Amino acid sequence: MGMKISLKEFKERFSEGLLEIHWKQWSALGIASHVEPETNWFIDLEALVLSTLVLGLKDARLLDASIEWLIKNGEWLNLQRVKRIAKVFTRFTAELSHQFGPLLDSAAFGLLGEILRKEGQKGWSAERISSKRIEKTEYETLFRNFQKRGIVTEPVLQRPALLQLRLRWFFGVDARAEVFVYLLTHAGGNSNSVAKETFLNQRNLYEILDRWHKVGFLTKVKGLKIGTFTLEKKKEWINALGLKGMPDYLNWVNVFHLFNQVLRALSLQPWSEDEYMLSSFFRDILEEAKRLGSSLGLSFPEPAQYPGAGYFSPFALKLLEAIERLVWERG
Repeated sequence: MGMKISLKEFKERFSEGLLEIHWKQWSALGIASHVEPETNWFIDLEALVLSTLVLGLKDARLLDASIEWLIKNGEWLNLQRVKRIAKVFTRFTAELSHQFGPLLDSAAFGLLGEILRKEGQKGWSAERISSKRIEKTEYETLFRNFQKRGIVTEPVLQRPALLQLRLRWFFGVDARAEVFVYLLTHAGGNSNSVAKETFLNQRNLYEILDRWHKVGFLTKVKGLKIGTFTLEKKKEWINALGLKGMPDYLNWVNVFHLFNQVLRALSLQPWSEDEYMLSSFFRDILEEAKRLGSSLGLSFPEPAQYPGAGYFSPFALKLLEAIERLVWERG
């Protein structure tokens, strides 16, 4: 028999690890904390902001710190991406019961917007993202109790983890920065693959890629249906942009969506108290977990090998292994 873990221990370790990931990334962005800043992994600001809104119900201090950062540095945020990525977090998950609900209450956007506009961040739209109401009272309390603590500094753009912000400094806070992030961190792609990864408008991305190809920025390899664009001389570009190195890339929208689904299950009955129900839930999210595993070099167990509640421990342990790889520094 393989190793086992109790549901209680899994809850504690998973929650602590997920919060640690968020604190590390915010620390790298300039929030003063006792957590070491992220140095290895690429940070996606919009994904981090939205995931932090979800986690705010678990860690009000984290939410307060992120709001203070947005008040001081909100001009770095791409609001178009926020709105598109928010749809991932505010939709209902079809394969799970209606009780599970969306991960994020759309009311949080209106409440956050009120604070940011009051503090001079006028770009934040008052428009709400459609979602059914959940836990609104908790969010209202959290935002009403927000206070600045003077813990935010300017982000140090030379940090490899802040590749996205460095490119926004170079190109502006628009689609061009996201396209360049993609080209630096992938072997190549087309407007469809870039749109899927960046959550931006495909037609706009095609125009950017085509324009850069025409002026010689990119090489285009013709395929059967659509060409693939590649960025040549990546090392020269990294040096020209003043970067000290390249971070490891992850699609944080997908990663945070997966992890927050698990955290939600661990806080709702019947999943939170029942290894059999959690095992069933783990089977539902297996494909998402496999995509993460592929990025981290991990193999998630196949359900057929572990009938019934027997799937809980092997899957839970693999999730914790993924969390640990994202938290601990490489040697």
